[in-house]
Amino acid sequence: MTAENLNKILEDSSLSQASKDKLTALHENISAKEFSDLLDQSGNQYIEFVQEGGGVWGSALVGYLYGLEVFGIRFLKVAGTSAGAINTMLIAACKTKEESKSELIKDILFSWDFADFMDGKTYVKTTLHAMLNNKDFFKINAIIAAILFIILISIPFVVSSATILNAKLMFLIPLIPAVILFFCVKKLYNNFRKENSGLNPGNVFQNTMQNALDQFGIKTVAHLNEKFIQKERDLNLNYRYGNGQEYYTMTLQSIEKIKVKNKEHIDQTRYRIFYESALNNDYYKNNPFYLLKSEYVVITTDINAKIKVELPTMANLYWSEEELKHISPAEFVRASMAVPFFFEPFQKQINKDNSSVKYAWRYWMNTKPEDINPAGVFIDGGSISNFPIDLFHADEVFYPRMPLFGVQLTSDSAILSERGKTSAEIMKTPFSYAGNIISTLKGFNDKTFLTKHTFYRLYSIQSVNCGTSSWLNFFMKRDEKEELFNRGFQAALDFLNGFDWEKYKYERMMLTMKEKKILKEEDTPTVG
Repeated sequence: MTAENLNKILEDSSLSQASKDKLTALHENISAKEFSDLLDQSGNQYIEFVQEGGGVWGSALVGYLYGLEVFGIRFLKVAGTSAGAINTMLIAACKTKEESKSELIKDILFSWDFADFMDGKTYVKTTLHAMLNNKDFFKINAIIAAILFIILISIPFVVSSATILNAKLMFLIPLIPAVILFFCVKKLYNNFRKENSGLNPGNVFQNTMQNALDQFGIKTVAHLNEKFIQKERDLNLNYRYGNGQEYYTMTLQSIEKIKVKNKEHIDQTRYRIFYESALNNDYYKNNPFYLLKSEYVVITTDINAKIKVELPTMANLYWSEEELKHISPAEFVRASMAVPFFFEPFQKQINKDNSSVKYAWRYWMNTKPEDINPAGVFIDGGSISNFPIDLFHADEVFYPRMPLFGVQLTSDSAILSERGKTSAEIMKTPFSYAGNIISTLKGFNDKTFLTKHTFYRLYSIQSVNCGTSSWLNFFMKRDEKEELFNRGFQAALDFLNGFDWEKYKYERMMLTMKEKKILKEEDTPTVG
């Protein structure tokens, strides 16, 4: 980063003084670092980037993105769920891959009034506003309900009655709130049925997202795919050490170095097979960009097929090739952020007679044409995979060409809960018990992957603490968005300051060798 660029960034009014101070202190060290071996003509370095979902905490993701981009980091592969899906789609849709995008995305998110996305009944927005702006909402209302109940119960005993009939009627008074509650619950239930089991239709969000994409000239999925998805030499990138056989040569040298350094832990037979496969790989020998591809992935959950869905990768399960030439990618994001019961699930009727749809169901699900589901019913991708970092994990890595970065979102309360609880705390009430069950099941796929591949937790992932704010606070003001933005920005600086690209490459190759059982499990229990 040049002094001129630094001064320009320090003039950004959305950055807090703490962010500016941290940037000033760390910029020299970060600017001198290497983060990838894939570069464009301007020297920007390319990575894979995965963003966790987190409702209205998306501003923190944009701040993290900004922190990466100011140091010349760009994105070859991007993926995300819910809020991460919004950011992923905007990264893919706006500008070119060589240009920085975070400032434009920040302006878009800051211009949105999240409260507008609550497009259901008025009482939904009013109730949620009261809940979010008063931490004692439930406590106060419980006290009021208890006082009213006591008063109603007391009336028959403190009010004299002229006749026995009047006395009997007095004892029916406590039933009045029960009757009112019954009809309120019935109305809420009927509303849920009428509105497809969601408090908000989600149409305003989808239209807002579509308008944002339209501004970039992205009208259809086919158009976005054509713009963003490229392969190998069409990416117009350079390998850091040369576009000839340099990658191939360095790969073989690095494999040999690992063997020498870990000789006593190596299974010689498996090592020889692995080394020879690299030695005889003419694809990499003649093309350092072999199998390299830019892509974007949005995660959602189909509760009809009961699967995690990667879009647009698996889009043909639901949309024909012809339909993808006409629908907006905003539909993918709408499907990803459909928080159960808060938003209506996104539904897509499936044309079972279409050839591309039939092929997709046979390819992905091994399903016969007559057994294809009639519709996809999508809810928030976070119900299965809120942090889909496993998407870009490649088993066959000879020598990494670029790193995989991931950003997760957390809060003060979540950090406390991660420290573990006593059994008494978990079992204190049925609600705390149920809450722990749900939090365990949510994103189980991601947690299982990260438990198995501890490498990513050590070298790829940074968490952004979103403080005490609620991920459902759709009434968030601009200053709250800016605070989240700065939290994300500072977290990115901390991550970049501690990142070691050479160490990353070495440990990533060690992980590959362990997965192939070249490294003996009993000798290297902490690898990967």
